Amino acid sequence: MRKQQKSESDLLKTYARIISLTLVIVIMGVIGTKHFSSVDSIGTKSLELEHSRLLYVLAMVKSQWLSQGRPNSLKLSWENIGVGSANKQLGADSIRASKNIIKMSDKGWPQLSDESEEGCKELWQHLMASNLHDIKAEVFYQNETKICRFATEQSGSISYQTSSGRVIFFDSDR
Repeated sequence: MRKQQKSESDLLKTYARIISLTLVIVIMGVIGTKHFSSVDSIGTKSLELEHSRLLYVLAMVKSQWLSQGRPNSLKLSWENIGVGSANKQLGADSIRASKNIIKMSDKGWPQLSDESEEGCKELWQHLMASNLHDIKAEVFYQNETKICRFATEQSGSISYQTSSGRVIFFDSDR
């Protein structure tokens, strides 16, 4: 009888361990799903911050353009203090900062040096003093509407219309 009771108690302990392990796995699964579903929203928040930052930079550029008497081009001087991809080398940073001149429209909006995706990337680097790889964005250019679109995989995109200076943030979740 003692062997049977001992076997039954061992069996009950084994069942209790299996149930406890199952509960732990289920709880970790629920917590993991909640965590990983919030990772995409973090990427969207990053893009929202870049949108706000772009709006402030464009306002500052237009203000600088007005204060300098509406020139055809502006030299931007903040790129050398920007922290892009993992603290860029000083030499490359100072060379690019010395060439950081952007064309301006007659309405005071930054223009592309080249009407292409490369022109959009260059304009982003001049205005934002950062690389698009930092936010993992792809660049699209629509020639007929003169719109640069910076899109991320997480969700959302920022569009900049060079003719009007309009900046729009699209969040694909909404």
